[in-house]
Amino acid sequence: MKDDVVTKPAEDPAPAAAAPRPAPAPWMRSRWGNVDVYNLWPIAVIILVIVITSFRSNTYFSVVNFKNVLSQMSVYGIVTMGECILLISAGIDLSVGANMAFSSICTGLLFTQGGYPMWLCIAAGIGAAIGVGLINGILASLNRAHPFIITLGMQVFLYGLATQMTGSAPVNNMGWLYSAFGGYLPSDPPFFGLPTVAMPFIVVVICAYAFLRWSPVGRRAYAIGGNEEAAYLSGIPVRRTKIILYAIMGLLAGIAAMVLAGNIDEASFNLAQNYELIGIAMAVVGGTALFGGRGGALRSLQGVVLYAVVANAIVFLGFTSNYQQMALGIIIVIAVMVTRAQR
Repeated sequence: MKDDVVTKPAEDPAPAAAAPRPAPAPWMRSRWGNVDVYNLWPIAVIILVIVITSFRSNTYFSVVNFKNVLSQMSVYGIVTMGECILLISAGIDLSVGANMAFSSICTGLLFTQGGYPMWLCIAAGIGAAIGVGLINGILASLNRAHPFIITLGMQVFLYGLATQMTGSAPVNNMGWLYSAFGGYLPSDPPFFGLPTVAMPFIVVVICAYAFLRWSPVGRRAYAIGGNEEAAYLSGIPVRRTKIILYAIMGLLAGIAAMVLAGNIDEASFNLAQNYELIGIAMAVVGGTALFGGRGGALRSLQGVVLYAVVANAIVFLGFTSNYQQMALGIIIVIAVMVTRAQR
C-alpha cells in the first residue's frame, strides 16, 4: 500500500513584479566610457554652427570677427558666472540687470555731477552693487520667500530708483572707463589686440572656477544646492553662506556694469535690460542645474560661447537680431530636455 501523498495547499500567487524599465538607447546613456556625453552637446553644436557658417562666408574666420564674438560674450559671461554660483546653491537673482544700471548710474553721477575722482566713483558704484547683493542675501537667507520673488521685487525697485535718479535720461561721459573698456589691447604679444572688455571676463572666469573648486564657501554652495536641510544638519552655516554668495553676485554685477558702461560710454536705467535672464539661460545651457547642486564655471562658459557663436552666425547668415532670441529660446528648451534625460 502506497503512502498517502499529502498535497500542499496552493499558495496565493505572488504579486506580479513591476515591469522593468526598458534600457535606454545608446545615444541616451549619460556616459560613454569616461566621457560625459551630456556635457559635450554644447560643444558639438558650437562646432556645427561654426562649420555651417564658414561655408556661407569667406570672412567668418577673420581676426575681426573673432574679436567681435569675444566682445559680445564678455559682459554676458561675467553675469553668467555670478548666476552660475547662485544656481549651484539653489538660488537665483533676477535683479542683476537693474543692479547693473543702478551701479553704473551711481558711478556716472558722482563723476559728472559730483566731480569726484573716477577711481572713487567706481568704488562707490561697485560698493552699491555689493550692497544690493547683501540685501538680497539677507532676505533670501531668512527663507520667508523664494529668492525668485525677493530678487524680482528688488529688480522693480531698482528700476524705479534708477529712473528717478536720472530722470529717464542717460548719463554720458564715463571718463577713462571708456578708454579702459572701449578699445583694444596692444597688438603685440601677449595681448594680440584683444578687446579690452575680454580681460575682466577672463579674470572672472578663472576666479569663479577656483572659487567653486577649491574655496570652502564654493564647496558649501554645492552642499546647500544639493540638500539644504542636510547641509544645515551637517554644520554648514547656511544663512551666512547664502549672504556671501549673493554679495559675490552683487560684486560681479558691479564689475559687469563698469565694463559695459565704459564700453558704450554711457550709464542709463535700461543699461543691462534682461541680462539676468540671458545669464541664467547661458548657465543652464552650459550644464548648470536650474535647481541647484550641479554645475560649474567651465560648464557655464560653454553656454556663453554657444550663445555668442549662434548670435554671430545669425548676423552672418543675414537674419535680423530677433532671430537671436528665437535661437536662444530653442537652445534653452533643448538644454532643459537634455538635463531632464540625464536625471
